[in-house]
Amino acid sequence: MKIYLLLFSLLFSASLLNAQTYTLDSTVLTSREVKTGLDIPWEIIWGPDNNIWVTERYGRVSRIDPSTGLQTILLDLSATVYQQAESGLLGMALHPDFSNQPYVYLVYTYLSGGSTILERMVRYNYTGTALNNPITLIDNIPGNTTHDGSRLLFLPDTTLLMTTGDAQNQAAPQNINIMNGKVLRFTASGGIPADNPNPSSPVWTWGHRNAQGLWLAPNGHLYCSEHGPTTDDELHIIKKGRNYGWPTVTGYCDSPPELTFCNDSNVVEPLAAWTPTIAPSDIIWYDHPAIPEFENRLLMTVLKDKKLIAFGFNAAGDTVTQQSHYLSNQFGRLRDICVSPDGKIYIATSGNSWSNTNPFTHKIIELYNAAYVAPPTTIHNLKEELLVKVWPNPIQQGQNLQIELPNGMNGQFRLFDLLGQELISNAVVGNSALVVDLAAGVYVWQIETNSGKRSSGKLLIK
Repeated sequence: MKIYLLLFSLLFSASLLNAQTYTLDSTVLTSREVKTGLDIPWEIIWGPDNNIWVTERYGRVSRIDPSTGLQTILLDLSATVYQQAESGLLGMALHPDFSNQPYVYLVYTYLSGGSTILERMVRYNYTGTALNNPITLIDNIPGNTTHDGSRLLFLPDTTLLMTTGDAQNQAAPQNINIMNGKVLRFTASGGIPADNPNPSSPVWTWGHRNAQGLWLAPNGHLYCSEHGPTTDDELHIIKKGRNYGWPTVTGYCDSPPELTFCNDSNVVEPLAAWTPTIAPSDIIWYDHPAIPEFENRLLMTVLKDKKLIAFGFNAAGDTVTQQSHYLSNQFGRLRDICVSPDGKIYIATSGNSWSNTNPFTHKIIELYNAAYVAPPTTIHNLKEELLVKVWPNPIQQGQNLQIELPNGMNGQFRLFDLLGQELISNAVVGNSALVVDLAAGVYVWQIETNSGKRSSGKLLIK
Protein backbone atom coordinates (compact mmCIF):
# COMPACT_ATOMS: atom_id res chain seq x y z
CA MET A 1 0.00 0.00 0.00
CA LYS A 2 2.85 2.41 0.85
CA ILE A 3 4.46 1.75 -2.53
CA TYR A 4 1.14 2.42 -4.30
CA LEU A 5 0.63 5.67 -2.39
CA LEU A 6 4.18 6.75 -3.20
CA LEU A 7 3.65 5.95 -6.90
CA PHE A 8 0.37 7.86 -6.92
CA SER A 9 2.07 10.83 -5.23
CA LEU A 10 4.87 10.83 -7.80
CA LEU A 11 2.44 10.60 -10.73
CA PHE A 12 0.26 13.37 -9.36
CA SER A 13 3.25 15.60 -8.57
CA ALA A 14 4.61 15.06 -12.09
CA SER A 15 1.28 16.09 -13.59
CA LEU A 16 1.29 19.27 -11.52
CA LEU A 17 4.66 20.21 -13.00
CA ASN A 18 2.86 20.54 -16.35
CA ALA A 19 0.05 22.65 -14.88
CA GLN A 20 -0.60 26.09 -16.31
CA THR A 21 -3.31 28.67 -15.71
CA TYR A 22 -5.62 30.33 -18.22
CA THR A 23 -7.89 33.29 -17.48
CA LEU A 24 -11.33 33.27 -19.10
CA ASP A 25 -13.34 36.46 -18.57
CA SER A 26 -12.49 36.46 -14.86
CA THR A 27 -12.24 32.81 -13.80
CA VAL A 28 -8.75 31.35 -13.70
CA LEU A 29 -8.57 27.75 -14.94
CA THR A 30 -5.74 25.43 -14.04
CA SER A 31 -4.72 22.78 -16.54
CA ARG A 32 -3.31 19.33 -15.86
CA GLU A 33 -2.20 16.67 -18.31
CA VAL A 34 -4.22 13.57 -17.48
CA LYS A 35 -2.79 11.34 -20.20
CA THR A 36 -0.26 11.76 -22.98
CA GLY A 37 0.89 9.45 -25.77
CA LEU A 38 -2.57 8.85 -27.25
CA ASP A 39 -3.23 8.55 -30.98
CA ILE A 40 -6.11 10.87 -31.90
CA PRO A 41 -8.54 10.34 -29.02
CA TRP A 42 -11.78 10.77 -30.95
CA GLU A 43 -14.39 10.19 -28.24
CA ILE A 44 -14.04 10.83 -24.51
CA ILE A 45 -16.91 10.06 -22.13
CA TRP A 46 -17.14 10.50 -18.36
CA GLY A 47 -18.17 6.98 -17.38
CA PRO A 48 -20.40 5.76 -14.54
CA ASP A 49 -17.22 4.37 -12.90
CA ASN A 50 -15.73 7.90 -12.74
CA ASN A 51 -13.16 6.97 -15.37
CA ILE A 52 -12.78 8.61 -18.77
CA TRP A 53 -13.70 6.19 -21.55
CA VAL A 54 -11.74 6.83 -24.74
CA THR A 55 -11.65 5.72 -28.35
CA GLU A 56 -8.44 6.26 -30.30
CA ARG A 57 -8.88 6.47 -34.03
CA TYR A 58 -6.37 3.76 -34.88
CA GLY A 59 -8.57 1.23 -33.07
CA ARG A 60 -8.21 1.18 -29.29
CA VAL A 61 -10.85 1.53 -26.53
CA SER A 62 -9.64 2.34 -23.00
CA ARG A 63 -10.62 3.51 -19.55
CA ILE A 64 -8.38 6.19 -18.07
CA ASP A 65 -8.28 7.06 -14.38
CA PRO A 66 -8.47 10.88 -14.37
CA SER A 67 -6.52 11.11 -11.10
CA THR A 68 -3.52 8.99 -12.07
CA GLY A 69 -3.67 8.76 -15.86
CA LEU A 70 -3.59 4.95 -15.57
CA GLN A 71 -4.89 3.54 -18.87
CA THR A 72 -6.71 0.20 -18.98
CA ILE A 73 -7.12 -1.14 -22.51
CA LEU A 74 -10.50 -2.80 -23.00
CA LEU A 75 -10.42 -3.58 -26.71
CA ASP A 76 -7.90 -3.43 -29.54
CA LEU A 77 -9.53 -3.30 -32.97
CA SER A 78 -6.47 -2.03 -34.82
CA ALA A 79 -6.38 -5.19 -36.97
CA THR A 80 -10.07 -4.71 -37.93
CA VAL A 81 -10.43 -0.93 -38.19
CA TYR A 82 -9.47 0.86 -41.40
CA GLN A 83 -7.78 4.09 -40.38
CA GLN A 84 -6.70 6.66 -42.96
CA ALA A 85 -7.04 10.46 -42.80
CA GLU A 86 -10.38 10.99 -40.94
CA SER A 87 -11.56 7.37 -40.88
CA GLY A 88 -11.01 4.77 -38.15
CA LEU A 89 -12.54 4.04 -34.74
CA LEU A 90 -14.84 6.99 -34.09
CA GLY A 91 -17.97 7.35 -31.95
CA MET A 92 -18.79 5.58 -28.68
CA ALA A 93 -21.79 5.52 -26.33
CA LEU A 94 -22.51 3.70 -23.07
CA HIS A 95 -25.99 2.33 -22.41
CA PRO A 96 -27.79 4.70 -19.98
CA ASP A 97 -28.64 1.77 -17.66
CA PHE A 98 -25.04 0.65 -17.65
CA SER A 99 -25.09 -1.12 -14.28
CA ASN A 100 -27.78 -3.52 -15.52
CA GLN A 101 -27.02 -3.42 -19.25
CA PRO A 102 -23.24 -2.91 -19.55
CA TYR A 103 -23.26 -2.31 -23.29
CA VAL A 104 -20.74 -0.20 -25.18
CA TYR A 105 -21.59 0.99 -28.69
CA LEU A 106 -18.83 1.73 -31.19
CA VAL A 107 -18.68 3.03 -34.77
CA TYR A 108 -15.72 2.36 -37.03
CA THR A 109 -14.71 2.08 -40.67
CA TYR A 110 -13.43 -1.17 -42.18
CA LEU A 111 -12.37 -2.58 -45.54
CA SER A 112 -14.55 -4.94 -47.55
CA GLY A 113 -13.10 -6.90 -50.46
CA GLY A 114 -9.72 -5.37 -49.82
CA SER A 115 -10.54 -1.90 -51.17
CA THR A 116 -14.09 -0.76 -50.33
CA ILE A 117 -14.40 1.40 -47.21
CA LEU A 118 -17.55 0.72 -45.20
CA GLU A 119 -18.81 1.73 -41.77
CA ARG A 120 -20.60 -0.19 -39.03
CA MET A 121 -21.99 0.20 -35.51
CA VAL A 122 -21.29 -2.64 -33.09
CA ARG A 123 -22.49 -3.30 -29.54
CA TYR A 124 -20.07 -4.88 -27.06
CA ASN A 125 -20.57 -6.29 -23.58
CA TYR A 126 -18.37 -4.86 -20.80
CA THR A 127 -17.17 -7.53 -18.38
CA GLY A 128 -15.29 -5.26 -15.98
CA THR A 129 -11.92 -5.87 -17.66
CA ALA A 130 -12.66 -6.04 -21.40
CA LEU A 131 -15.21 -5.59 -24.17
CA ASN A 132 -16.44 -8.79 -25.81
CA ASN A 133 -19.42 -10.52 -27.48
CA PRO A 134 -19.70 -8.04 -30.40
CA ILE A 135 -23.08 -7.73 -32.08
CA THR A 136 -23.24 -5.73 -35.32
CA LEU A 137 -26.29 -3.45 -35.28
CA ILE A 138 -25.83 -1.86 -38.69
CA ASP A 139 -23.09 -2.20 -41.32
CA ASN A 140 -22.38 -1.74 -45.01
CA ILE A 141 -22.78 2.03 -44.70
CA PRO A 142 -20.54 3.53 -47.41
CA GLY A 143 -17.44 5.08 -45.89
CA ASN A 144 -14.48 7.12 -47.06
CA THR A 145 -11.17 8.41 -45.79
CA THR A 146 -13.11 11.60 -44.91
CA HIS A 147 -16.70 12.59 -44.02
CA ASP A 148 -17.68 9.55 -41.92
CA GLY A 149 -19.55 11.18 -39.00
CA SER A 150 -20.03 9.43 -36.49
CA ARG A 151 -21.26 10.77 -33.16
CA LEU A 152 -23.47 8.53 -30.99
CA LEU A 153 -25.98 9.80 -28.42
CA PHE A 154 -28.64 8.13 -26.29
CA LEU A 155 -31.94 9.97 -25.82
CA PRO A 156 -34.04 9.79 -22.62
CA ASP A 157 -36.27 7.10 -24.18
CA THR A 158 -33.09 4.96 -24.60
CA THR A 159 -33.17 5.24 -28.38
CA LEU A 160 -29.76 5.82 -29.95
CA LEU A 161 -28.79 8.49 -32.48
CA MET A 162 -25.89 8.12 -34.91
CA THR A 163 -24.61 10.75 -37.34
CA THR A 164 -23.22 9.73 -40.71
CA GLY A 165 -21.19 11.82 -43.16
CA ASP A 166 -21.77 12.00 -46.88
CA ALA A 167 -18.57 9.94 -47.47
CA GLN A 168 -17.77 12.36 -50.33
CA ASN A 169 -20.93 11.36 -52.22
CA GLN A 170 -22.95 14.55 -52.50
CA ALA A 171 -25.93 12.74 -54.01
CA ALA A 172 -26.43 10.71 -50.82
CA PRO A 173 -27.66 13.25 -48.22
CA GLN A 174 -30.85 14.09 -50.17
CA ASN A 175 -31.61 10.43 -50.89
CA ILE A 176 -33.50 9.08 -47.89
CA ASN A 177 -32.82 5.51 -49.00
CA ILE A 178 -29.06 5.93 -48.49
CA MET A 179 -27.69 6.02 -44.94
CA ASN A 180 -25.03 8.67 -45.65
CA GLY A 181 -25.47 12.32 -44.71
CA LYS A 182 -28.05 11.53 -42.06
CA VAL A 183 -28.88 11.43 -38.39
CA LEU A 184 -30.08 7.87 -37.78
CA ARG A 185 -32.19 6.67 -34.84
CA PHE A 186 -32.23 3.11 -33.50
CA THR A 187 -33.50 1.22 -30.50
CA ALA A 188 -30.82 0.14 -28.03
CA SER A 189 -30.83 -3.30 -29.64
CA GLY A 190 -30.40 -1.89 -33.16
CA GLY A 191 -34.02 -2.01 -34.28
CA ILE A 192 -36.01 0.80 -35.89
CA PRO A 193 -38.29 2.72 -33.49
CA ALA A 194 -41.93 2.72 -34.50
CA ASP A 195 -42.13 6.53 -34.19
CA ASN A 196 -39.32 7.24 -36.67
CA PRO A 197 -40.44 9.44 -39.61
CA ASN A 198 -40.56 6.24 -41.65
CA PRO A 199 -41.11 3.22 -39.34
CA SER A 200 -39.17 1.02 -41.73
CA SER A 201 -36.10 3.29 -41.87
CA PRO A 202 -33.58 4.49 -39.25
CA VAL A 203 -33.40 7.93 -40.94
CA TRP A 204 -34.29 10.68 -38.45
CA THR A 205 -33.03 13.71 -40.43
CA TRP A 206 -31.17 14.14 -43.73
CA GLY A 207 -29.24 16.68 -45.79
CA HIS A 208 -26.09 16.59 -43.60
CA ARG A 209 -22.52 16.87 -44.83
CA ASN A 210 -20.45 15.67 -41.85
CA ALA A 211 -21.99 16.14 -38.40
CA GLN A 212 -19.59 15.36 -35.54
CA GLY A 213 -21.27 16.92 -32.51
CA LEU A 214 -24.61 15.94 -30.96
CA TRP A 215 -26.05 16.85 -27.55
CA LEU A 216 -29.49 17.02 -25.91
CA ALA A 217 -29.57 20.13 -23.71
CA PRO A 218 -31.66 20.70 -20.56
CA ASN A 219 -33.79 23.17 -22.56
CA GLY A 220 -35.08 20.25 -24.63
CA HIS A 221 -33.23 21.05 -27.86
CA LEU A 222 -31.01 18.55 -29.64
CA TYR A 223 -28.02 20.53 -30.90
CA CYS A 224 -25.69 19.40 -33.67
CA SER A 225 -22.38 20.74 -35.01
CA GLU A 226 -21.49 20.11 -38.62
CA HIS A 227 -18.50 20.61 -40.92
CA GLY A 228 -19.12 22.70 -44.02
CA PRO A 229 -17.08 22.71 -47.25
CA THR A 230 -14.81 25.76 -47.68
CA THR A 231 -17.61 27.90 -46.20
CA ASP A 232 -20.40 27.58 -43.68
CA ASP A 233 -19.61 25.30 -40.79
CA GLU A 234 -22.89 25.07 -38.89
CA LEU A 235 -24.60 24.72 -35.51
CA HIS A 236 -28.12 23.28 -35.74
CA ILE A 237 -31.16 22.22 -33.78
CA ILE A 238 -32.09 18.73 -34.94
CA LYS A 239 -35.81 18.32 -35.61
CA LYS A 240 -37.51 15.05 -36.43
CA GLY A 241 -38.05 14.37 -40.11
CA ARG A 242 -36.43 17.58 -41.38
CA ASN A 243 -34.02 18.35 -44.20
CA TYR A 244 -30.76 20.21 -43.48
CA GLY A 245 -30.05 21.21 -47.05
CA TRP A 246 -26.68 19.78 -48.07
CA PRO A 247 -25.44 19.92 -50.79
CA THR A 248 -27.92 22.43 -52.27
CA VAL A 249 -27.79 24.72 -49.24
CA THR A 250 -24.64 25.77 -47.40
CA GLY A 251 -25.25 27.80 -44.26
CA TYR A 252 -28.34 30.02 -44.38
CA CYS A 253 -30.98 30.11 -47.10
CA ASP A 254 -29.64 33.35 -48.53
CA SER A 255 -29.39 32.98 -52.31
CA PRO A 256 -32.27 32.67 -54.80
CA PRO A 257 -31.62 28.97 -55.59
CA GLU A 258 -31.25 28.19 -51.90
CA LEU A 259 -34.42 30.06 -50.96
CA THR A 260 -36.42 28.08 -53.52
CA PHE A 261 -35.00 24.76 -52.32
CA CYS A 262 -35.48 25.66 -48.64
CA ASN A 263 -39.14 26.51 -49.20
CA ASP A 264 -39.79 23.42 -51.28
CA SER A 265 -37.87 20.97 -49.09
CA ASN A 266 -38.71 22.09 -45.52
CA VAL A 267 -35.06 22.93 -44.78
CA VAL A 268 -33.91 23.89 -41.29
CA GLU A 269 -31.51 26.83 -41.23
CA PRO A 270 -28.56 26.79 -38.82
CA LEU A 271 -28.44 28.75 -35.57
CA ALA A 272 -24.91 29.84 -36.47
CA ALA A 273 -22.59 29.47 -39.44
CA TRP A 274 -18.90 30.23 -39.91
CA THR A 275 -17.11 31.46 -43.03
CA PRO A 276 -14.22 30.92 -43.23
CA THR A 277 -14.63 27.52 -41.66
CA ILE A 278 -13.44 26.72 -38.13
CA ALA A 279 -13.94 22.89 -38.14
CA PRO A 280 -16.36 22.35 -35.24
CA SER A 281 -16.11 19.00 -33.51
CA ASP A 282 -17.88 17.82 -30.34
CA ILE A 283 -20.45 19.71 -28.25
CA ILE A 284 -21.60 19.29 -24.64
CA TRP A 285 -23.80 21.23 -22.20
CA TYR A 286 -22.11 22.61 -19.08
CA ASP A 287 -24.46 23.11 -16.13
CA HIS A 288 -22.12 23.39 -13.13
CA PRO A 289 -21.39 26.60 -11.14
CA ALA A 290 -17.64 25.84 -10.90
CA ILE A 291 -16.87 27.80 -14.10
CA PRO A 292 -19.32 30.74 -14.35
CA GLU A 293 -18.35 31.62 -17.95
CA PHE A 294 -19.46 28.14 -19.01
CA GLU A 295 -22.49 27.62 -16.76
CA ASN A 296 -25.69 26.95 -18.71
CA ARG A 297 -23.75 27.17 -21.95
CA LEU A 298 -23.20 24.83 -24.86
CA LEU A 299 -19.47 24.18 -25.27
CA MET A 300 -17.93 23.32 -28.65
CA THR A 301 -14.43 22.03 -29.33
CA VAL A 302 -12.87 23.42 -32.50
CA LEU A 303 -10.20 21.75 -34.63
CA LYS A 304 -9.00 24.14 -37.32
CA ASP A 305 -9.25 27.28 -35.18
CA LYS A 306 -7.93 25.43 -32.08
CA LYS A 307 -10.25 26.85 -29.44
CA LEU A 308 -13.32 26.33 -27.27
CA ILE A 309 -16.56 28.22 -27.94
CA ALA A 310 -19.27 28.78 -25.31
CA PHE A 311 -22.76 29.55 -26.67
CA GLY A 312 -25.45 31.45 -24.83
CA PHE A 313 -29.09 31.21 -25.96
CA ASN A 314 -32.36 33.01 -25.54
CA ALA A 315 -34.91 31.64 -23.07
CA ALA A 316 -36.39 29.34 -25.71
CA GLY A 317 -32.96 27.98 -26.62
CA ASP A 318 -33.54 28.50 -30.34
CA THR A 319 -31.44 31.63 -30.89
CA VAL A 320 -27.74 32.09 -30.20
CA THR A 321 -27.32 35.30 -28.18
CA GLN A 322 -23.62 34.99 -27.36
CA GLN A 323 -20.49 33.32 -28.68
CA SER A 324 -17.47 33.51 -26.40
CA HIS A 325 -14.13 32.13 -27.59
CA TYR A 326 -11.59 30.71 -25.13
CA LEU A 327 -8.26 28.85 -25.00
CA SER A 328 -7.31 29.88 -28.53
CA ASN A 329 -4.13 28.13 -29.71
CA GLN A 330 -3.34 26.87 -26.22
CA PHE A 331 -3.60 23.11 -26.79
CA GLY A 332 -3.66 22.71 -30.57
CA ARG A 333 -6.67 21.14 -32.27
CA LEU A 334 -9.48 20.35 -29.79
CA ARG A 335 -11.45 17.28 -30.84
CA ASP A 336 -13.62 16.20 -27.94
CA ILE A 337 -14.85 17.20 -24.48
CA CYS A 338 -16.45 15.69 -21.40
CA VAL A 339 -17.41 17.03 -17.97
CA SER A 340 -17.04 15.43 -14.53
CA PRO A 341 -19.79 15.66 -11.89
CA ASP A 342 -17.69 18.17 -9.93
CA GLY A 343 -17.50 20.60 -12.85
CA LYS A 344 -14.05 19.84 -14.26
CA ILE A 345 -13.78 19.72 -18.04
CA TYR A 346 -11.61 17.36 -20.02
CA ILE A 347 -10.54 18.02 -23.59
CA ALA A 348 -8.95 15.66 -26.11
CA THR A 349 -6.26 17.22 -28.25
CA SER A 350 -5.53 16.27 -31.86
CA GLY A 351 -2.16 17.79 -32.71
CA ASN A 352 -1.56 20.92 -34.73
CA SER A 353 -2.35 19.82 -38.28
CA TRP A 354 -5.16 18.04 -40.12
CA SER A 355 -2.96 15.05 -40.96
CA ASN A 356 -1.69 12.85 -38.15
CA THR A 357 1.96 13.81 -38.60
CA ASN A 358 2.90 12.92 -35.02
CA PRO A 359 1.02 9.78 -33.95
CA PHE A 360 0.81 8.84 -30.26
CA THR A 361 1.51 12.39 -29.12
CA HIS A 362 -2.02 13.53 -28.30
CA LYS A 363 -3.39 14.25 -24.85
CA ILE A 364 -6.33 14.50 -22.50
CA ILE A 365 -6.18 17.77 -20.56
CA GLU A 366 -8.08 18.53 -17.35
CA LEU A 367 -9.22 22.13 -16.77
CA TYR A 368 -10.65 23.19 -13.42
CA ASN A 369 -11.32 26.22 -11.25
CA ALA A 370 -9.05 25.72 -8.24
CA ALA A 371 -10.79 28.57 -6.40
CA TYR A 372 -14.23 26.96 -6.55
CA VAL A 373 -15.59 25.54 -3.29
CA ALA A 374 -18.79 23.49 -3.40
CA PRO A 375 -21.54 24.88 -1.13
CA PRO A 376 -22.06 23.06 2.18
CA THR A 377 -25.67 22.21 1.26
CA THR A 378 -24.32 19.57 -1.10
CA ILE A 379 -23.12 17.54 1.90
CA HIS A 380 -26.43 17.86 3.71
CA ASN A 381 -28.37 16.73 0.66
CA LEU A 382 -26.16 13.67 0.26
CA LYS A 383 -26.72 12.69 3.88
CA GLU A 384 -30.46 13.04 3.46
CA GLU A 385 -30.43 10.90 0.32
CA LEU A 386 -29.05 7.98 2.32
CA LEU A 387 -32.21 7.96 4.46
CA VAL A 388 -34.74 7.68 1.64
CA LYS A 389 -35.51 4.41 -0.17
CA VAL A 390 -37.13 4.23 -3.61
CA TRP A 391 -37.52 0.77 -5.14
CA PRO A 392 -37.64 -1.35 -7.28
CA ASN A 393 -35.18 0.24 -9.68
CA PRO A 394 -35.40 -0.65 -12.57
CA ILE A 395 -39.20 -0.86 -12.46
CA GLN A 396 -41.65 -2.28 -14.97
CA GLN A 397 -44.34 -0.09 -16.56
CA GLY A 398 -47.47 -0.08 -14.40
CA GLN A 399 -45.66 -1.53 -11.39
CA ASN A 400 -45.98 -0.03 -7.88
CA LEU A 401 -43.05 2.17 -6.88
CA GLN A 402 -42.29 1.80 -3.17
CA ILE A 403 -41.17 4.91 -1.26
CA GLU A 404 -39.91 4.82 2.32
CA LEU A 405 -39.26 8.00 4.31
CA PRO A 406 -37.42 7.93 7.65
CA ASN A 407 -39.20 8.12 11.01
CA GLY A 408 -42.69 8.62 9.62
CA MET A 409 -41.81 11.80 7.76
CA ASN A 410 -44.06 13.11 5.03
CA GLY A 411 -43.09 14.87 1.88
CA GLN A 412 -43.75 15.47 -1.81
CA PHE A 413 -42.60 12.99 -4.45
CA ARG A 414 -41.95 14.30 -7.96
CA LEU A 415 -40.84 12.53 -11.11
CA PHE A 416 -39.24 14.36 -14.03
CA ASP A 417 -38.07 13.40 -17.48
CA LEU A 418 -34.47 14.22 -18.43
CA LEU A 419 -35.60 17.52 -19.95
CA GLY A 420 -36.84 18.67 -16.52
CA GLN A 421 -40.57 18.32 -17.25
CA GLU A 422 -42.56 17.28 -14.17
CA LEU A 423 -44.62 14.16 -14.88
CA ILE A 424 -45.78 13.01 -11.43
CA SER A 425 -46.33 14.91 -8.18
CA ASN A 426 -47.76 13.09 -5.15
CA ALA A 427 -47.75 13.53 -1.37
CA VAL A 428 -46.06 10.62 0.42
CA VAL A 429 -46.08 9.64 4.10
CA GLY A 430 -43.82 7.04 5.73
CA ASN A 431 -44.11 4.00 3.48
CA SER A 432 -46.05 4.76 0.31
CA ALA A 433 -46.69 3.13 -3.05
CA LEU A 434 -47.34 4.86 -6.36
CA VAL A 435 -48.32 3.35 -9.70
CA VAL A 436 -45.82 4.41 -12.37
CA ASP A 437 -47.26 3.97 -15.84
CA LEU A 438 -44.89 5.92 -18.09
CA ALA A 439 -42.99 5.06 -21.22
CA ALA A 440 -39.77 3.10 -20.85
CA GLY A 441 -36.78 5.34 -20.24
CA VAL A 442 -34.65 7.09 -17.65
CA TYR A 443 -36.30 9.57 -15.25
CA VAL A 444 -35.29 11.64 -12.23
CA TRP A 445 -37.14 11.41 -8.93
CA GLN A 446 -37.08 14.01 -6.19
CA ILE A 447 -38.49 14.00 -2.67
CA GLU A 448 -38.75 17.08 -0.47
CA THR A 449 -39.50 16.11 3.13
CA ASN A 450 -41.41 18.11 5.71
CA SER A 451 -38.02 19.13 7.14
CA GLY A 452 -37.30 20.99 3.91
CA LYS A 453 -34.50 18.68 2.78
CA ARG A 454 -34.40 17.09 -0.65
CA SER A 455 -33.29 13.74 -1.99
CA SER A 456 -33.07 12.72 -5.63
CA GLY A 457 -31.95 9.96 -7.93
CA LYS A 458 -32.50 8.29 -11.28
CA LEU A 459 -35.28 5.79 -12.02
CA LEU A 460 -35.20 3.39 -14.94
CA ILE A 461 -38.55 2.22 -16.32
CA LYS A 462 -38.49 -0.87 -18.54
